[in-house]
Amino acid sequence: MSSKSIENIYNSKNTGYDDIVNFNNSVNTVFNNEENIDYYDASNTGYNNMHNINYANSLNYNNEINANILPSYINSNNSILQGNSTMNNNKLRLINNDKTTLYIFTGLNIFCVIYFFISLIWLYHYRKWYIVKQRNFILTFIGGIATFLYTFFNLITQVITIPCAYTYYSPTVFSFIMQLCFISRAIRLILLYKLNVFKVTELSKEKFIKKSKSGAITEPNIYYKSIYKMVDKRIVRNLFIILVTLDVSICVYFHYKSHSCSFSQFVNINDKIASNSKLNAYVNANHLDKSTVNTGFSLEFIQTMFLIPKITSIGFGIINFIIAGIFTFSKIRDDHKFGIKFDCFSNAVVLFTLQIIKQVITNEHIIKDKELLEKINYSTKNGTLIFVFTGFYIQTTSVVIPLIKCIRTERMNKLHEHEPTNSLQYFYKVLRSPNLIEELKTIAIQEFSVENVLFWENYCILRKYANKVIKRQNSNININNSNESNSNHYLLQDINSQSSSSQDDEYYNPNFPLNPELLPYYNSFYHTFIDINGAASVNLTSNTVKKIHHAFYTFPTIGIFDEAKDEIVETMFFSIFPTLLQQNRKQLGEIRI
Repeated sequence: MSSKSIENIYNSKNTGYDDIVNFNNSVNTVFNNEENIDYYDASNTGYNNMHNINYANSLNYNNEINANILPSYINSNNSILQGNSTMNNNKLRLINNDKTTLYIFTGLNIFCVIYFFISLIWLYHYRKWYIVKQRNFILTFIGGIATFLYTFFNLITQVITIPCAYTYYSPTVFSFIMQLCFISRAIRLILLYKLNVFKVTELSKEKFIKKSKSGAITEPNIYYKSIYKMVDKRIVRNLFIILVTLDVSICVYFHYKSHSCSFSQFVNINDKIASNSKLNAYVNANHLDKSTVNTGFSLEFIQTMFLIPKITSIGFGIINFIIAGIFTFSKIRDDHKFGIKFDCFSNAVVLFTLQIIKQVITNEHIIKDKELLEKINYSTKNGTLIFVFTGFYIQTTSVVIPLIKCIRTERMNKLHEHEPTNSLQYFYKVLRSPNLIEELKTIAIQEFSVENVLFWENYCILRKYANKVIKRQNSNININNSNESNSNHYLLQDINSQSSSSQDDEYYNPNFPLNPELLPYYNSFYHTFIDINGAASVNLTSNTVKKIHHAFYTFPTIGIFDEAKDEIVETMFFSIFPTLLQQNRKQLGEIRI
């Protein structure tokens, strides 16, 4: 063999990397037939060293490269040629898969579209139901859309070539939004639970009566205002928008820095990942500068592309475990079979399990068969395709399960529609039972709507007090400042009795002018439950709120809150009462209230 010969030079026809590393600048290649070894004319190819040194001027390589150490598995992969030809076609086209693979992924894509679209449209139909509202419809709906985009773009890459940028933003941006919506809902529910417990503690019947005289609860509590703003605005609006903007900015920065992967470049991302994985292994083995390797799809970019979702998924998994731990080791109750504790814990387990599986199937130390390892990496996009399961799972727990609960509740209501226990009149009887009120309160805390039960309890106090004042006035009993404290003591003694009685209702006149003695209690009630900034503001129609506000500051009467009472009772009847019925239908049917 001639000393000027280059041994084992990279054969561009077998590897498809002539345009990537450009070892074969072979316009004037000389073949030494006696030795059967490729020989490159140094004057035409830029070789400066006669001893196995290839100086590639066209790629600005200043590194010394020994062609003998080129990994043999790069030469064995002829499929990259086909991949490179696909990458150079900037148009939509089918990927050359076998029929079985094509049918499987086409079916999965069709199922993905149907599964996500039907569930999201159906969820929109139930958007005003308490089951959906407690999880926050906006977060759930946005999360569902992001989950669909993440899952769909991961699956569709197995069937057709798509713009390269979509394959980048799918795992980096859409996956982040999907997980952030899930975590935001969980944190929101924890804070809402604590807020509802606080309401029960601060707005009990006894405290309401005692503090109303001094107006101590007229202004919302600072603790309440902080929690409310955090739940309603800071998490859903500010924090969510800031984190998404930060993630998008980071992703756009790396995308712009890469100078590759445009929206007009249609690619077979599997070939991209496979070829870059092999080239990356070669570059690392030879200690080359990655920034000098001009592949049209930089090594640093392809690594960053999958590093961002890897870091975020691990971070979200840890947060899920923390949230599940809060539910497990705190007083926060979650009696639902598939409640938020199940959502967070199972999602964390799924994320970490998939991370472990990915590390196993892409580790050459575990899978010794290089051909099998290459095949797995190619068909799973270096293991990232398995995270499509996360998208389907989150959609199931976040959208489909609440949707099933709504449908079951609706069917249960229709099934028992004509039963006495399923009537509004019967519910009023339930509301007059102190024991059942406590059960409703427990349910309402878990459903984050305890303000409705507190509204009813304190409304009954006002009603009872108003009846007694009217009764005394009809009996010509003069009430003056000297006995106001006695009347207050008289009311406190009667708090634990029945909320109302037919005897008291005989004296009730909703048009009776509001007595000065009642004004502190009505004022406190208004600023606690009716005012939008109140400590336990209830969800009323804008028309009802306007009527109450106008009447309260013009000509207040005893029955100023009656219309609001009707709305709240109806809300509880359709929200928490079905849960009480499901838990105690047989017992309630046997009880005569």
